[in-house]
Amino acid sequence: MARYKQFLRLCQQWPLDSTKEGRDIAVAIRQGVAKAFKEGENTQVNPVECDRVYTSLDRLNKGHWKNKYPRRNPTTFTGLTLEDYKLVLASESLSDMQKTKKSTWQSIKEKFSGKEDSKEV
Repeated sequence: MARYKQFLRLCQQWPLDSTKEGRDIAVAIRQGVAKAFKEGENTQVNPVECDRVYTSLDRLNKGHWKNKYPRRNPTTFTGLTLEDYKLVLASESLSDMQKTKKSTWQSIKEKFSGKEDSKEV
């Protein structure tokens, strides 16, 4: 089946982002292809829907929309650049933020138990 091989080729071409462990779009696409083609080449698929999905993913992978609608500025409305976003969205950065983020209840509990960090002015 040519469609199955097309999707496998697409999965091989799609770059993996090692900074986004478990949240990378390439991993999600690979899992989606594995689920859609459970029986490999012998899987019965809707050819129209299959071709539509493949074309969409292939356009994204090749930068079709990025080239068709180029950005005027390298920043967003927040003023952050692509590199800034990559740093913020990296799994390591997100886990660091989760460690420092405390709920209101945790803060109150620490305040009354005397475990609150001392803050010098």
